[in-house]
Amino acid sequence: MRLWDWAVTAYARQPVADACLNLQDAHGQNVPYLLWAAWMAEEGREADLAAAARLMRAWDAEIGAPLRGVRRALKPPRPPVDEAAKEALREAVKAVELRGERVLLESLEALAGPPGAPLPVLEGLRAAAEASGDPPRRAALENLAAALDVKSP
Repeated sequence: MRLWDWAVTAYARQPVADACLNLQDAHGQNVPYLLWAAWMAEEGREADLAAAARLMRAWDAEIGAPLRGVRRALKPPRPPVDEAAKEALREAVKAVELRGERVLLESLEALAGPPGAPLPVLEGLRAAAEASGDPPRRAALENLAAALDVKSP
């Protein structure tokens, strides 16, 4: 399965979204990168994790985090700015942010080798987090791995 389709399906499950946002907000992790790592493990794919981590860090610093910051800054009321106009701008930024996440996922997918024997998702998440140079607490990764392991009905 293509990474974007897999990530959209996985993230739609509430425990996955909650675990991802916890890793992003409480541990400074990049959600698309972690989803890529989980997909890689499930697919049994290999890649140069150091190169993927460099790509992710540069993208997040220059594009992902700034877009997320603008979107979040537009969330509260900002009188005297018209609320409807502000919300329309926020939705536009949100769409651009999502498109940016897709570009990052597609770029990471291009680094992946062919499918092979699946690995435990937690193992893939831990390896990617270590390659990023700033691994979160193991419990947070275990939470995401468990959420991803829950199959949709």
